[in-house]
Amino acid sequence: MRDLPQSRRMREIAQESALFGRRSFQDYTNHAARSVVGMILDYFSHTEYRPSPLQVEKDRYVFFGLVRCREWMVIPAGIIIQFCYGSVYAWSIFNAPINSLLESNPNKGGAEITFYIALGVLGFTGAIFGPWIESSHPRKSGTVGMLVFYSGHLTTALALFVRLFSLLYFGYGFVAGFGLGIGYVSTIEAVSKWWPKARGAAAGCAVMGFGGGALAFSYINKLLIQYTNLPSTFFILGSVNFVVMMFCLQFIAPPPPGHNLDGIPMVTASDRVRLCREEEMHEEAKQQTANIHSLAASLPAVKMPLAEALKSRDFWLLYVAFMSNIVFCLVVLSNLPSMINRLFGQESRTPRDPPIPAYVAVSIEGGFNMFGRVMVGLVSDNIGRKATMLILLLLQITILIFMPVTVENGSFWWFLVLIWIATICYGGGFGMIPAFLSDMFGINNMSSCHGIILTGWSIASICGGLAFTGSINAHIRHGGKPYDTHIYFVNFMWMLALVVLGFICCLFVRSSIRDRLFPSLPGQIMRMR
Repeated sequence: MRDLPQSRRMREIAQESALFGRRSFQDYTNHAARSVVGMILDYFSHTEYRPSPLQVEKDRYVFFGLVRCREWMVIPAGIIIQFCYGSVYAWSIFNAPINSLLESNPNKGGAEITFYIALGVLGFTGAIFGPWIESSHPRKSGTVGMLVFYSGHLTTALALFVRLFSLLYFGYGFVAGFGLGIGYVSTIEAVSKWWPKARGAAAGCAVMGFGGGALAFSYINKLLIQYTNLPSTFFILGSVNFVVMMFCLQFIAPPPPGHNLDGIPMVTASDRVRLCREEEMHEEAKQQTANIHSLAASLPAVKMPLAEALKSRDFWLLYVAFMSNIVFCLVVLSNLPSMINRLFGQESRTPRDPPIPAYVAVSIEGGFNMFGRVMVGLVSDNIGRKATMLILLLLQITILIFMPVTVENGSFWWFLVLIWIATICYGGGFGMIPAFLSDMFGINNMSSCHGIILTGWSIASICGGLAFTGSINAHIRHGGKPYDTHIYFVNFMWMLALVVLGFICCLFVRSSIRDRLFPSLPGQIMRMR
């Protein structure tokens, strides 16, 4: 009995030790979690490139320090770099040859999925590495993107040589898509910062090259396939793109400090007229409203931390609007040759040759894509980003309403005309969105916001592409015919619903500085003008 108090004390000590151990582990876990969250917040909080005085002096010259840097030089360099990256848009030319090589059947296989994976990885790469791209020298981030993109082509060549779909998905889908995401965002960011007064046109010119890649590479890919084998085709494409991009990157440099405004408020044409009338009695205000840029400079600039931008309702409404604007053409881009063949070609109800080859239609589509990126960006500089986005979405709603009628009647040319008009809207969305984000959330948040909004591109490419391809393949597996139109009608309807949703979301984006910064009126719920 004398040992009982001692035993009780030992048990209490053991219990206290166990409790202390559990608390220590919990404290360690909580501390580790707070550290990880802190690191993430810190990473996404530093989105400004801050060069040293020595680096600013070095950036006055480009091309190995031999040429004085001029603001116009970044435009052609950016277009050509984007042109090389735009080769991904001509992937549909590879679908049938790769399926024939790996599955011995041009209509069966998973070559189409590679395109969706690449675009999916592109968006998420831009979102994750956006702050790093924004805070790094554009030549540094561009070089990283170029090297990884080249590695993806080499891995793809190896995958086709050993005939492995899994290695193909990894090589072109993940590796090339990773490099594409970094290179795409960094190039557009570099070009846009040089032209703060015409960001829509500047970004449109840069991404015009991306659309031009589809136009040119649809022919180039077809020629390479005819005169070489598939592994050699990807080796040649990757090597040539590497050399061209390496040369052009030598002309990419950031603008000098102070070149950009801290943030340009969203001022529409109606805002300009109203403000002119309100200040018409002041001579100074009359002079300031001589053009839109002097007016923007006279108003309070929109500048916010990245975290605040990403928590904004406007950002996520714009996210949905952007994703809705691209989903239709994104699906068509990778399936246009098969759609032409099944609805109007050799696999149609009455087998025949289409009026023009599928690869020619793809090339023309690339031309409209390229035109839309420049034209829509330029238009948005004059009538406003929100108004332009609403027009693009309204056009696509109209197109998706008439598309089933066109397919059912077998009107080949009307089908292509509708596709090409939708392609202008698709390209225009990409050309305008960097300027839209820069205007609303500040130039220093552009790369990060652009990278995150490109995840909408990823979601649309993966979910939309797999839904479209999977539904048609399932229809064929269950005895349906490739030319049955009702399966296409089903896909057109869910795309139409998504575009309508995007139109509604865009209506509620507060692009006016009055709605974004001024207090709401009594009883006002949704601020939309």
